Amino acid sequence: MTGREQTEIERKYDVEGLRPVPSLQGLDGITADPAEVPFVLTAVYYDTADHDLARHRIVLRRREGGGDAGWHLKMPAAEGRIEVHWPLDIGDADGTEDIPDEVLEPVRAIVRDRPLTPLARVSTVRTTVRLTDTDGQALAEIADDLVSASDVRGGTYRKWREWELELLDGAPDTRKKRTRLLDSVEQVLLTAGATPSTSAAKIARAVGVESLTELDGAEVLPGLLPAPALQQPDSAGAVVVGALRDLTATLVDADSRARADAPDAIHHMRTTVRRLRSVLAVYARLFDKAPVKELRFELKHLGVELGRARDAEVRAARLVDELAGVAEYPTEDARTRLVGGARRDYAEGLASVRDYLLSTRYYRLLDALESFTAWPPITPKADRPAAAEIKRDLGRAVAALEQLTATVSEADEPEPALHEVRKAARRLRYAAAAVASADPVAEATRTKPLTKKSAAKKSARTAAKKAAAKRARAAARFAKLRQRYAHVARAAKPLVKRLGDRHDRLLYIEELGQAAQAAHESGENTLVYGLLVARAERSDATVPVVLDDTARSVQQLKRLVGGL
Repeated sequence: MTGREQTEIERKYDVEGLRPVPSLQGLDGITADPAEVPFVLTAVYYDTADHDLARHRIVLRRREGGGDAGWHLKMPAAEGRIEVHWPLDIGDADGTEDIPDEVLEPVRAIVRDRPLTPLARVSTVRTTVRLTDTDGQALAEIADDLVSASDVRGGTYRKWREWELELLDGAPDTRKKRTRLLDSVEQVLLTAGATPSTSAAKIARAVGVESLTELDGAEVLPGLLPAPALQQPDSAGAVVVGALRDLTATLVDADSRARADAPDAIHHMRTTVRRLRSVLAVYARLFDKAPVKELRFELKHLGVELGRARDAEVRAARLVDELAGVAEYPTEDARTRLVGGARRDYAEGLASVRDYLLSTRYYRLLDALESFTAWPPITPKADRPAAAEIKRDLGRAVAALEQLTATVSEADEPEPALHEVRKAARRLRYAAAAVASADPVAEATRTKPLTKKSAAKKSARTAAKKAAAKRARAAARFAKLRQRYAHVARAAKPLVKRLGDRHDRLLYIEELGQAAQAAHESGENTLVYGLLVARAERSDATVPVVLDDTARSVQQLKRLVGGL
Protein backbone atom coordinates (compact mmCIF):
# COMPACT_ATOMS: atom_id res chain seq x y z
CA MET A 1 0.00 0.00 0.00
CA THR A 2 1.39 3.38 -1.01
CA GLY A 3 1.44 6.00 1.72
CA ARG A 4 -0.54 9.21 1.49
CA GLU A 5 1.84 12.08 0.74
CA GLN A 6 1.50 15.76 1.58
CA THR A 7 3.69 18.80 2.03
CA GLU A 8 4.00 20.06 5.59
CA ILE A 9 4.86 23.75 6.00
CA GLU A 10 5.11 24.89 9.60
CA ARG A 11 6.91 27.08 12.11
CA LYS A 12 7.51 26.35 15.78
CA TYR A 13 7.75 28.71 18.74
CA ASP A 14 8.86 28.31 22.36
CA VAL A 15 6.43 29.54 24.97
CA GLU A 16 7.02 30.15 28.69
CA GLY A 17 4.37 29.79 31.36
CA LEU A 18 0.66 29.38 30.70
CA ARG A 19 -0.01 32.35 28.43
CA PRO A 20 -2.91 31.67 26.03
CA VAL A 21 -2.74 31.64 22.25
CA PRO A 22 -3.44 35.25 21.24
CA SER A 23 -6.49 36.30 19.28
CA LEU A 24 -5.91 36.54 15.52
CA GLN A 25 -9.13 38.42 14.83
CA GLY A 26 -7.29 41.63 13.98
CA LEU A 27 -5.54 40.20 10.92
CA ASP A 28 -7.10 41.16 7.59
CA GLY A 29 -9.26 38.42 6.12
CA ILE A 30 -8.57 35.90 8.90
CA THR A 31 -11.05 34.44 11.36
CA ALA A 32 -9.93 32.33 14.32
CA ASP A 33 -12.33 29.51 15.19
CA PRO A 34 -12.89 28.62 18.86
CA ALA A 35 -10.20 26.41 20.37
CA GLU A 36 -10.81 22.69 20.01
CA VAL A 37 -11.09 20.35 23.00
CA PRO A 38 -7.59 19.25 24.08
CA PHE A 39 -6.51 15.75 23.02
CA VAL A 40 -3.46 13.57 23.60
CA LEU A 41 -0.92 12.41 21.02
CA THR A 42 1.63 9.72 21.82
CA ALA A 43 4.48 8.96 19.46
CA VAL A 44 7.51 6.69 19.29
CA TYR A 45 10.38 7.84 17.08
CA TYR A 46 12.77 5.34 15.50
CA ASP A 47 16.28 5.36 14.07
CA THR A 48 19.29 3.11 13.64
CA ALA A 49 22.05 2.95 16.22
CA ASP A 50 24.15 5.34 14.10
CA HIS A 51 21.27 7.77 13.50
CA ASP A 52 21.16 7.17 9.75
CA LEU A 53 17.75 8.79 9.37
CA ALA A 54 18.72 11.80 11.47
CA ARG A 55 21.82 12.39 9.35
CA HIS A 56 19.52 12.69 6.34
CA ARG A 57 17.07 14.91 8.28
CA ILE A 58 14.39 12.22 8.10
CA VAL A 59 11.93 11.47 10.90
CA LEU A 60 10.14 8.13 11.33
CA ARG A 61 7.46 7.81 13.98
CA ARG A 62 4.43 5.82 15.06
CA ARG A 63 1.73 8.08 16.44
CA GLU A 64 -1.51 7.33 18.25
CA GLY A 65 -4.28 9.84 18.89
CA GLY A 66 -5.62 12.75 16.86
CA GLY A 67 -6.87 12.71 13.30
CA ASP A 68 -3.65 11.49 11.71
CA ALA A 69 -2.80 8.47 13.84
CA GLY A 70 -0.48 6.12 12.00
CA TRP A 71 3.06 5.73 10.74
CA HIS A 72 4.72 8.91 9.50
CA LEU A 73 7.86 9.59 7.47
CA LYS A 74 8.99 13.21 7.25
CA MET A 75 11.64 14.14 4.70
CA PRO A 76 13.26 17.41 3.60
CA ALA A 77 11.70 19.33 0.72
CA ALA A 78 12.36 22.57 -1.15
CA GLU A 79 9.67 24.19 1.00
CA GLY A 80 8.72 22.64 4.31
CA ARG A 81 8.83 18.85 4.53
CA ILE A 82 7.28 15.94 2.68
CA GLU A 83 5.19 13.82 5.02
CA VAL A 84 4.09 10.32 4.05
CA HIS A 85 1.38 8.70 6.15
CA TRP A 86 0.20 5.10 6.57
CA PRO A 87 -2.56 3.81 8.89
CA LEU A 88 -1.60 1.98 12.07
CA ASP A 89 -2.78 -1.36 10.73
CA ILE A 90 -0.66 -1.25 7.56
CA GLY A 91 1.21 -4.43 6.67
CA ASP A 92 1.61 -7.43 8.90
CA ALA A 93 3.41 -5.82 11.86
CA ASP A 94 2.95 -7.61 15.19
CA GLY A 95 2.75 -5.06 17.97
CA THR A 96 3.80 -1.43 18.12
CA GLU A 97 7.56 -2.04 17.86
CA ASP A 98 7.44 -3.74 14.43
CA ILE A 99 7.93 -1.29 11.58
CA PRO A 100 5.97 -2.38 8.48
CA ASP A 101 7.92 -3.04 5.30
CA GLU A 102 5.76 -0.51 3.43
CA VAL A 103 6.91 2.24 5.79
CA LEU A 104 10.57 1.32 5.46
CA GLU A 105 10.46 1.03 1.67
CA PRO A 106 11.15 4.75 0.93
CA VAL A 107 14.21 4.78 3.24
CA ARG A 108 15.65 1.31 2.61
CA ALA A 109 18.69 2.74 0.84
CA ILE A 110 19.44 4.75 3.99
CA VAL A 111 18.72 2.25 6.77
CA ARG A 112 19.48 -0.89 4.69
CA ASP A 113 19.39 -4.01 6.85
CA ARG A 114 20.31 -2.20 10.05
CA PRO A 115 17.71 -2.56 12.84
CA LEU A 116 15.68 0.47 13.89
CA THR A 117 14.91 0.90 17.56
CA PRO A 118 13.08 3.57 19.58
CA LEU A 119 14.95 6.84 19.83
CA ALA A 120 12.42 8.78 21.92
CA ARG A 121 8.87 8.57 23.21
CA VAL A 122 6.87 11.78 23.11
CA SER A 123 3.48 12.58 24.65
CA THR A 124 1.70 15.79 23.67
CA VAL A 125 -1.41 17.40 25.07
CA ARG A 126 -2.61 19.48 22.09
CA THR A 127 -5.15 22.26 21.78
CA THR A 128 -5.74 23.64 18.29
CA VAL A 129 -7.08 26.88 16.87
CA ARG A 130 -8.01 26.91 13.19
CA LEU A 131 -7.61 30.03 11.05
CA THR A 132 -9.99 30.50 8.11
CA ASP A 133 -10.47 33.11 5.41
CA THR A 134 -13.65 35.04 4.59
CA ASP A 135 -14.89 32.12 2.47
CA GLY A 136 -14.43 29.63 5.27
CA GLN A 137 -11.35 28.01 3.74
CA ALA A 138 -8.94 26.58 6.34
CA LEU A 139 -5.69 28.55 6.00
CA ALA A 140 -3.64 27.40 8.96
CA GLU A 141 -3.75 25.83 12.38
CA ILE A 142 -2.08 26.87 15.60
CA ALA A 143 -1.35 23.95 17.92
CA ASP A 144 -0.73 24.74 21.59
CA ASP A 145 1.36 21.78 22.75
CA LEU A 146 2.38 20.64 26.22
CA VAL A 147 5.12 18.13 25.49
CA SER A 148 6.66 15.40 27.64
CA ALA A 149 9.53 13.48 26.08
CA SER A 150 11.67 10.58 27.13
CA ASP A 151 15.06 10.17 25.47
CA VAL A 152 15.10 6.36 25.29
CA ARG A 153 18.82 6.00 24.64
CA GLY A 154 20.07 8.90 26.72
CA GLY A 155 17.76 8.30 29.66
CA THR A 156 16.71 11.96 29.96
CA TYR A 157 13.15 13.19 30.55
CA ARG A 158 12.21 16.64 29.23
CA LYS A 159 9.09 18.82 29.29
CA TRP A 160 8.31 22.00 27.40
CA ARG A 161 5.56 24.02 25.80
CA GLU A 162 5.46 25.16 22.20
CA TRP A 163 3.15 26.68 19.62
CA GLU A 164 3.12 25.13 16.17
CA LEU A 165 1.84 27.14 13.22
CA GLU A 166 1.05 24.90 10.24
CA LEU A 167 -0.49 25.73 6.87
CA LEU A 168 -3.58 23.79 5.77
CA ASP A 169 -5.10 22.94 2.39
CA GLY A 170 -6.71 26.36 1.94
CA ALA A 171 -3.39 28.23 2.25
CA PRO A 172 -2.32 30.51 -0.65
CA ASP A 173 -1.11 28.82 -3.80
CA THR A 174 2.20 30.68 -4.16
CA ARG A 175 5.24 30.52 -1.94
CA LYS A 176 5.39 34.30 -1.65
CA LYS A 177 1.79 34.51 -0.41
CA ARG A 178 2.28 31.57 1.97
CA THR A 179 5.31 33.27 3.48
CA ARG A 180 3.37 36.50 3.86
CA LEU A 181 0.59 34.65 5.71
CA LEU A 182 3.05 32.91 8.02
CA ASP A 183 4.88 36.17 8.70
CA SER A 184 1.68 38.01 9.60
CA VAL A 185 0.56 35.31 12.07
CA GLU A 186 4.07 34.99 13.45
CA GLN A 187 4.19 38.68 14.29
CA VAL A 188 1.12 38.29 16.50
CA LEU A 189 2.62 35.23 18.22
CA LEU A 190 5.93 36.98 18.87
CA THR A 191 4.14 40.01 20.27
CA ALA A 192 2.33 37.64 22.64
CA GLY A 193 5.67 36.47 24.04
CA ALA A 194 6.59 33.50 21.87
CA THR A 195 10.12 33.06 20.49
CA PRO A 196 11.22 31.03 17.44
CA SER A 197 11.92 27.49 18.55
CA THR A 198 15.52 26.43 19.06
CA SER A 199 14.70 23.01 17.60
CA ALA A 200 13.10 22.34 14.23
CA ALA A 201 11.32 19.17 15.39
CA LYS A 202 10.02 17.65 18.62
CA ILE A 203 12.32 14.67 18.23
CA ALA A 204 15.38 16.94 18.13
CA ARG A 205 14.40 18.62 21.36
CA ALA A 206 13.48 15.28 22.91
CA VAL A 207 17.05 14.05 22.51
CA GLY A 208 18.62 17.38 23.48
CA VAL A 209 19.84 18.80 20.16
CA GLU A 210 18.85 21.78 18.02
CA SER A 211 19.05 19.88 14.75
CA LEU A 212 18.84 16.17 13.99
CA THR A 213 22.11 16.35 12.07
CA GLU A 214 23.86 17.05 15.38
CA LEU A 215 23.26 13.42 16.31
CA ASP A 216 25.94 12.53 13.78
CA GLY A 217 28.56 13.73 16.22
CA ALA A 218 31.15 10.99 16.04
CA GLU A 219 34.54 12.31 17.04
CA VAL A 220 37.37 11.96 14.57
CA LEU A 221 40.57 10.73 16.18
CA PRO A 222 43.88 12.29 15.10
CA GLY A 223 44.94 9.04 13.42
CA LEU A 224 41.85 9.20 11.18
CA LEU A 225 42.11 12.78 9.96
CA PRO A 226 41.18 13.41 6.31
CA ALA A 227 44.02 13.05 3.83
CA PRO A 228 45.79 16.32 2.94
CA ALA A 229 44.38 16.13 -0.61
CA LEU A 230 40.84 16.40 0.77
CA GLN A 231 41.73 19.52 2.73
CA GLN A 232 42.74 21.30 -0.50
CA PRO A 233 39.75 22.08 -2.76
CA ASP A 234 42.13 22.65 -5.71
CA SER A 235 43.47 19.09 -5.62
CA ALA A 236 42.45 16.36 -8.04
CA GLY A 237 41.37 14.20 -5.12
CA ALA A 238 39.04 16.87 -3.75
CA VAL A 239 37.31 17.34 -7.10
CA VAL A 240 36.93 13.66 -8.01
CA VAL A 241 35.91 12.56 -4.51
CA GLY A 242 33.39 15.41 -4.55
CA ALA A 243 31.98 14.03 -7.80
CA LEU A 244 31.80 10.52 -6.32
CA ARG A 245 30.01 11.79 -3.22
CA ASP A 246 27.46 13.62 -5.36
CA LEU A 247 26.82 10.51 -7.46
CA THR A 248 26.57 8.26 -4.42
CA ALA A 249 23.98 10.59 -2.90
CA THR A 250 22.10 10.59 -6.22
CA LEU A 251 22.09 6.78 -6.24
CA VAL A 252 20.67 6.64 -2.70
CA ASP A 253 18.02 9.24 -3.60
CA ALA A 254 17.05 7.28 -6.73
CA ASP A 255 16.50 4.06 -4.78
CA SER A 256 13.03 4.76 -3.39
CA ARG A 257 11.72 5.96 -6.77
CA ALA A 258 13.03 2.82 -8.47
CA ARG A 259 11.38 0.61 -5.85
CA ALA A 260 8.11 2.45 -6.42
CA ASP A 261 8.44 2.14 -10.23
CA ALA A 262 8.18 5.90 -10.69
CA PRO A 263 8.45 7.15 -14.30
CA ASP A 264 12.02 6.91 -15.62
CA ALA A 265 13.27 5.87 -12.17
CA ILE A 266 14.98 2.67 -13.32
CA HIS A 267 16.62 4.59 -16.17
CA HIS A 268 17.83 7.33 -13.82
CA MET A 269 19.29 4.82 -11.36
CA ARG A 270 21.00 2.85 -14.12
CA THR A 271 22.52 6.02 -15.57
CA THR A 272 23.83 6.98 -12.12
CA VAL A 273 25.47 3.56 -11.82
CA ARG A 274 27.14 4.04 -15.20
CA ARG A 275 28.37 7.48 -14.19
CA LEU A 276 29.90 6.10 -11.00
CA ARG A 277 31.67 3.33 -12.91
CA SER A 278 32.95 5.84 -15.47
CA VAL A 279 34.40 8.18 -12.86
CA LEU A 280 36.08 5.29 -11.05
CA ALA A 281 37.52 4.03 -14.35
CA VAL A 282 38.82 7.30 -15.79
CA TYR A 283 40.25 8.64 -12.52
CA ALA A 284 41.34 5.25 -11.18
CA ARG A 285 44.98 6.37 -10.77
CA LEU A 286 43.93 8.63 -7.89
CA PHE A 287 42.95 5.61 -5.76
CA ASP A 288 44.24 2.22 -4.71
CA LYS A 289 43.47 -0.39 -7.35
CA ALA A 290 41.76 -3.11 -5.30
CA PRO A 291 38.81 -1.12 -3.89
CA VAL A 292 38.19 0.57 -7.25
CA LYS A 293 38.10 -2.79 -8.99
CA GLU A 294 35.71 -4.22 -6.40
CA LEU A 295 33.36 -1.23 -6.57
CA ARG A 296 33.24 -1.26 -10.36
CA PHE A 297 32.50 -4.99 -10.34
CA GLU A 298 29.59 -4.62 -7.90
CA LEU A 299 28.25 -1.55 -9.71
CA LYS A 300 28.34 -3.48 -12.97
CA HIS A 301 26.26 -6.24 -11.37
CA LEU A 302 23.70 -3.67 -10.18
CA GLY A 303 23.68 -2.13 -13.66
CA VAL A 304 22.93 -5.50 -15.22
CA GLU A 305 19.97 -5.99 -12.86
CA LEU A 306 18.59 -2.55 -13.72
CA GLY A 307 19.33 -3.04 -17.40
CA ARG A 308 16.99 -6.02 -17.81
CA ALA A 309 14.02 -3.95 -16.72
CA ARG A 310 15.11 -0.77 -18.50
CA ASP A 311 15.77 -2.48 -21.84
CA ALA A 312 12.34 -4.12 -21.75
CA GLU A 313 10.72 -0.79 -20.87
CA VAL A 314 12.41 0.93 -23.83
CA ARG A 315 11.54 -1.94 -26.16
CA ALA A 316 7.87 -1.80 -25.19
CA ALA A 317 7.66 1.96 -25.78
CA ARG A 318 9.42 1.66 -29.15
CA LEU A 319 7.18 -1.15 -30.32
CA VAL A 320 4.04 0.82 -29.48
CA ASP A 321 5.30 3.74 -31.59
CA GLU A 322 6.48 1.55 -34.49
CA LEU A 323 3.27 -0.46 -34.64
CA ALA A 324 1.30 2.78 -34.78
CA GLY A 325 3.23 3.56 -37.98
CA VAL A 326 1.91 0.43 -39.69
CA ALA A 327 -1.59 0.54 -38.25
CA GLU A 328 -3.19 0.06 -41.70
CA TYR A 329 -1.99 -3.55 -41.64
CA PRO A 330 -3.15 -6.38 -39.32
CA THR A 331 -1.12 -5.84 -36.14
CA GLU A 332 -3.13 -7.46 -33.37
CA ASP A 333 -1.13 -10.70 -33.16
CA ALA A 334 2.16 -8.83 -33.44
CA ARG A 335 1.08 -6.37 -30.77
CA THR A 336 0.22 -9.17 -28.39
CA ARG A 337 3.48 -10.99 -29.04
CA LEU A 338 5.83 -8.00 -29.16
CA VAL A 339 4.37 -5.37 -26.83
CA GLY A 340 2.85 -7.91 -24.48
CA GLY A 341 6.12 -9.83 -24.35
CA ALA A 342 8.15 -6.68 -23.66
CA ARG A 343 5.80 -5.65 -20.89
CA ARG A 344 5.99 -9.10 -19.31
CA ASP A 345 9.76 -8.88 -19.50
CA TYR A 346 9.60 -5.49 -17.79
CA ALA A 347 7.37 -6.80 -15.00
CA GLU A 348 9.76 -9.69 -14.42
CA GLY A 349 12.75 -7.38 -14.58
CA LEU A 350 11.17 -4.95 -12.11
CA ALA A 351 10.43 -7.78 -9.68
CA SER A 352 14.06 -8.88 -9.97
CA VAL A 353 15.25 -5.31 -9.33
CA ARG A 354 13.08 -5.02 -6.25
CA ASP A 355 14.43 -8.30 -4.90
CA TYR A 356 17.99 -7.18 -5.54
CA LEU A 357 17.42 -3.83 -3.83
CA LEU A 358 16.48 -5.78 -0.71
CA SER A 359 19.57 -7.97 -0.85
CA THR A 360 22.55 -7.97 1.48
CA ARG A 361 24.82 -7.66 -1.54
CA TYR A 362 23.20 -4.36 -2.55
CA TYR A 363 23.31 -2.96 0.98
CA ARG A 364 27.01 -3.80 1.26
CA LEU A 365 27.61 -2.02 -2.05
CA LEU A 366 26.02 1.14 -0.65
CA ASP A 367 28.11 0.75 2.51
CA ALA A 368 31.25 0.37 0.42
CA LEU A 369 30.46 3.44 -1.70
CA GLU A 370 29.86 5.60 1.35
CA SER A 371 32.99 4.29 3.07
CA PHE A 372 35.05 4.84 -0.07
CA THR A 373 33.89 8.44 -0.48
CA ALA A 374 34.11 9.25 3.25
CA TRP A 375 37.66 7.90 3.66
CA PRO A 376 38.92 7.42 0.09
CA PRO A 377 42.01 5.23 -0.38
CA ILE A 378 43.84 7.88 -2.38
CA THR A 379 47.30 7.71 -3.93
CA PRO A 380 49.87 10.55 -4.05
CA LYS A 381 48.45 11.55 -7.45
CA ALA A 382 45.33 12.83 -5.69
CA ASP A 383 47.43 15.58 -4.07
CA ARG A 384 48.28 17.05 -7.46
CA PRO A 385 46.48 20.15 -8.85
CA ALA A 386 43.09 19.23 -10.28
CA ALA A 387 43.55 21.07 -13.58
CA ALA A 388 46.65 19.13 -14.64
CA GLU A 389 45.60 15.73 -13.30
CA ILE A 390 42.07 15.79 -14.70
CA LYS A 391 43.40 16.88 -18.10
CA ARG A 392 45.85 13.98 -17.99
CA ASP A 393 43.14 11.44 -17.13
CA LEU A 394 40.68 12.74 -19.71
CA GLY A 395 43.51 12.69 -22.23
CA ARG A 396 44.11 9.01 -21.49
CA ALA A 397 40.38 8.37 -21.95
CA VAL A 398 40.42 10.08 -25.35
CA ALA A 399 43.52 8.13 -26.36
CA ALA A 400 41.79 4.87 -25.45
CA LEU A 401 38.75 5.95 -27.46
CA GLU A 402 40.94 6.80 -30.45
CA GLN A 403 42.73 3.46 -30.27
CA LEU A 404 39.47 1.49 -30.09
CA THR A 405 38.11 3.44 -33.06
CA ALA A 406 41.22 2.62 -35.11
CA THR A 407 40.81 -1.12 -34.53
CA VAL A 408 37.19 -1.35 -35.75
CA SER A 409 37.95 -1.49 -39.48
CA GLU A 410 40.43 -4.34 -38.94
CA ALA A 411 38.25 -6.34 -36.56
CA ASP A 412 36.87 -9.69 -37.69
CA GLU A 413 33.55 -8.67 -36.08
CA PRO A 414 33.16 -4.88 -36.33
CA GLU A 415 29.86 -4.68 -34.42
CA PRO A 416 31.28 -5.75 -31.02
CA ALA A 417 34.27 -3.49 -31.67
CA LEU A 418 31.96 -0.52 -32.33
CA HIS A 419 30.10 -1.33 -29.14
CA GLU A 420 33.39 -1.00 -27.23
CA VAL A 421 33.91 2.40 -28.89
CA ARG A 422 30.47 3.43 -27.66
CA LYS A 423 31.28 2.42 -24.08
CA ALA A 424 34.61 4.28 -24.19
CA ALA A 425 32.89 7.43 -25.48
CA ARG A 426 30.30 7.13 -22.72
CA ARG A 427 33.01 6.80 -20.06
CA LEU A 428 34.66 9.97 -21.36
CA ARG A 429 31.38 11.84 -21.42
CA TYR A 430 30.35 10.86 -17.91
CA ALA A 431 33.83 11.44 -16.45
CA ALA A 432 33.95 14.97 -17.90
CA ALA A 433 30.38 15.76 -16.83
CA ALA A 434 31.06 14.58 -13.27
CA VAL A 435 33.96 16.96 -12.65
CA ALA A 436 32.09 19.76 -14.44
CA SER A 437 29.32 19.67 -11.83
CA ALA A 438 31.19 18.44 -8.75
CA ASP A 439 31.52 20.42 -5.56
CA PRO A 440 35.15 19.88 -4.52
CA VAL A 441 35.60 18.33 -1.10
CA ALA A 442 37.26 20.56 1.46
CA GLU A 443 37.49 18.53 4.65
CA ALA A 444 38.30 20.55 7.72
CA THR A 445 40.75 19.07 10.19
CA ARG A 446 38.66 17.93 13.17
CA THR A 447 39.92 16.97 16.58
CA LYS A 448 38.27 16.21 19.88
CA PRO A 449 37.22 19.53 21.47
CA LEU A 450 38.93 20.34 24.74
CA THR A 451 36.85 23.42 25.55
CA LYS A 452 33.35 23.89 26.83
CA LYS A 453 30.48 23.19 24.50
CA SER A 454 29.74 26.85 23.70
CA ALA A 455 33.39 27.60 23.00
CA ALA A 456 33.66 24.50 20.82
CA LYS A 457 30.66 25.59 18.78
CA LYS A 458 32.10 29.07 18.31
CA SER A 459 35.41 27.59 17.20
CA ALA A 460 33.60 25.25 14.82
CA ARG A 461 31.67 28.14 13.30
CA THR A 462 34.88 30.10 12.77
CA ALA A 463 36.56 27.12 11.16
CA ALA A 464 33.51 26.55 8.97
CA LYS A 465 33.59 30.18 7.78
CA LYS A 466 37.26 29.92 6.89
CA ALA A 467 36.68 26.65 5.06
CA ALA A 468 33.74 28.14 3.17
CA ALA A 469 35.83 31.13 2.12
CA LYS A 470 38.57 28.78 0.94
CA ARG A 471 36.08 26.76 -1.07
CA ALA A 472 34.64 29.93 -2.60
CA ARG A 473 38.05 31.05 -3.80
CA ALA A 474 38.75 27.60 -5.22
CA ALA A 475 35.34 27.54 -6.91
CA ALA A 476 36.05 30.87 -8.58
CA ARG A 477 39.32 29.52 -9.97
CA PHE A 478 37.62 26.31 -11.01
CA ALA A 479 34.71 27.99 -12.83
CA LYS A 480 36.42 28.25 -16.22
CA LEU A 481 37.58 24.65 -16.03
CA ARG A 482 34.02 23.57 -15.24
CA GLN A 483 32.84 25.13 -18.49
CA ARG A 484 35.55 23.35 -20.46
CA TYR A 485 34.79 19.99 -18.88
CA ALA A 486 31.12 20.53 -19.65
CA HIS A 487 32.04 21.34 -23.25
CA VAL A 488 33.87 18.01 -23.54
CA ALA A 489 30.85 16.17 -22.15
CA ARG A 490 28.48 17.95 -24.54
CA ALA A 491 30.74 17.18 -27.50
CA ALA A 492 30.82 13.48 -26.59
CA LYS A 493 27.05 13.20 -26.17
CA PRO A 494 26.08 13.07 -29.91
CA LEU A 495 28.68 10.37 -30.53
CA VAL A 496 27.42 8.30 -27.61
CA LYS A 497 23.82 8.77 -28.75
CA ARG A 498 24.48 7.83 -32.37
CA LEU A 499 26.45 4.71 -31.51
CA GLY A 500 23.90 3.81 -28.85
CA ASP A 501 20.92 4.27 -31.16
CA ARG A 502 22.62 2.15 -33.81
CA HIS A 503 23.44 -0.62 -31.35
CA ASP A 504 19.89 -0.63 -30.00
CA ARG A 505 18.48 -0.67 -33.53
CA LEU A 506 20.54 -3.73 -34.47
CA LEU A 507 19.36 -5.56 -31.36
CA TYR A 508 15.79 -4.51 -32.15
CA ILE A 509 16.03 -5.91 -35.70
CA GLU A 510 17.49 -9.14 -34.35
CA GLU A 511 14.65 -9.46 -31.83
CA LEU A 512 12.09 -8.81 -34.60
CA GLY A 513 13.60 -11.65 -36.60
CA GLN A 514 13.37 -14.04 -33.68
CA ALA A 515 9.78 -12.96 -32.97
CA ALA A 516 8.85 -13.36 -36.65
CA GLN A 517 10.19 -16.91 -36.64
CA ALA A 518 8.17 -17.75 -33.54
CA ALA A 519 5.08 -16.13 -35.06
CA HIS A 520 5.49 -18.12 -38.27
CA GLU A 521 5.77 -21.37 -36.33
CA SER A 522 2.54 -20.43 -34.53
CA GLY A 523 0.72 -19.82 -37.81
CA GLU A 524 0.46 -16.02 -37.38
CA ASN A 525 0.62 -13.46 -40.18
CA THR A 526 4.25 -12.21 -40.29
CA LEU A 527 3.84 -9.34 -42.77
CA VAL A 528 4.04 -6.72 -40.03
CA TYR A 529 7.43 -7.99 -38.86
CA GLY A 530 8.95 -7.35 -42.27
CA LEU A 531 7.46 -3.86 -42.33
CA LEU A 532 8.92 -3.12 -38.89
CA VAL A 533 12.35 -4.31 -39.99
CA ALA A 534 12.17 -2.10 -43.09
CA ARG A 535 11.28 0.92 -40.93
CA ALA A 536 14.23 0.24 -38.65
CA GLU A 537 16.91 -0.16 -41.33
CA ARG A 538 18.94 2.92 -42.27
CA SER A 539 21.31 3.38 -45.19
CA ASP A 540 23.50 5.83 -43.26
CA ALA A 541 24.21 3.33 -40.50
CA THR A 542 26.73 1.09 -42.26
CA VAL A 543 30.00 0.45 -40.46
CA PRO A 544 32.15 2.60 -42.82
CA VAL A 545 29.80 5.59 -42.58
CA VAL A 546 29.48 5.38 -38.79
CA LEU A 547 33.19 4.80 -38.38
CA ASP A 548 34.04 7.86 -40.47
CA ASP A 549 31.73 10.07 -38.38
CA THR A 550 33.15 8.56 -35.18
CA ALA A 551 36.73 9.32 -36.22
CA ARG A 552 35.84 12.98 -36.80
CA SER A 553 34.14 13.21 -33.40
CA VAL A 554 37.15 11.64 -31.71
CA GLN A 555 39.49 14.21 -33.27
CA GLN A 556 37.23 17.01 -32.02
CA LEU A 557 37.28 15.54 -28.50
CA LYS A 558 41.05 15.17 -28.69
CA ARG A 559 41.40 18.88 -29.50
CA LEU A 560 39.03 19.91 -26.71
CA VAL A 561 40.80 17.83 -24.07
CA GLY A 562 44.18 18.98 -25.33
CA GLY A 563 43.08 22.59 -24.80
CA LEU A 564 42.02 22.12 -21.17
